[in-house]
Amino acid sequence: MIRVLLYIATIVVATALSLGGGLLVALELGSAAHGWLVAAAVCTPLVVMGPVLVGALAGYYDHRSSPESQRSLFRVSAVVAAVDVVAAVVFVLAALSAQAPLWVPVLLVVGAGVLLAVARPLGALFRGTEAPISDLSDDVPGVGLVRRAIRSIATTFVIAAVVCTIGVTLLAAFSDRGGALLQVVLLGGQLTFTATAMAAIVVALPLNRALRDSGGRDLGRLQRYAKVVLRGKELPLDEADRAGAVRYARIVPLALQFQLVFTGLLYIAIAFQFVSSAVRGDLGLLPVVFLVAMVVVLAWAIPLSIRRIGRARRYAEQHRPT
Repeated sequence: MIRVLLYIATIVVATALSLGGGLLVALELGSAAHGWLVAAAVCTPLVVMGPVLVGALAGYYDHRSSPESQRSLFRVSAVVAAVDVVAAVVFVLAALSAQAPLWVPVLLVVGAGVLLAVARPLGALFRGTEAPISDLSDDVPGVGLVRRAIRSIATTFVIAAVVCTIGVTLLAAFSDRGGALLQVVLLGGQLTFTATAMAAIVVALPLNRALRDSGGRDLGRLQRYAKVVLRGKELPLDEADRAGAVRYARIVPLALQFQLVFTGLLYIAIAFQFVSSAVRGDLGLLPVVFLVAMVVVLAWAIPLSIRRIGRARRYAEQHRPT
């Protein structure tokens, strides 16, 4: 339970920091040249989510377990650090363009540096809260877990929809402002699908844990499994790794399906936000670019995930113990 609470807290804090940084950029750097403003807006969530990625890798995988894991974490940390350096330059130049106070770029640059500095230590503390690896001879999470997960997601959607509907109904009863009512309806839809997306993440945590356990929480080993199972590469595996790869292949289709559910729900929530901005007349260039990027990502990710689900199922069937 404590890991679930920490996981949710991480999402909430990261979201709050991203929104806070974006608000700071909009308020203090809004008069900058358009190119620098867009660049600063793009860099703001990156300097938050980059350290979150580093902390997640340090928290969910034991990088001490193999040289491959150490190299993977180092590469990710190096890329995130490089992004932070570029973002720092962008923030400074955008602040100069907007003639903003000195504290604005200092706060953004120092904040990004602090987040990156604490990411790995916090990840290590998070890893310490995890129970030892369970017996890998146990059955793979199956029908029972999926049914409970679907019930939880559906229940969250119904509760969120009912609460938002009650709010909209009360507003409609005491207000005759059609535009304001439509904004509340769109906000209710956004909150409903966002809450349901978060529920999809939480209910999939046992699957993600089972996936990590199949590779001994060794990121390098899990990367080998992914290459063999999901990408069809021929790599040498010893007997223990072959058994782990089969277990991985049995679990990963479920994990990918829940990932698609989460992505779909989240993108619907973001679409509500875009519609709300369009109704207000605030839909500028950046949201349109982001919307196009979302469509491109979906067009690439959905067929890829479906192919990988099929490959994993075939691998598990072909290598099923006799």
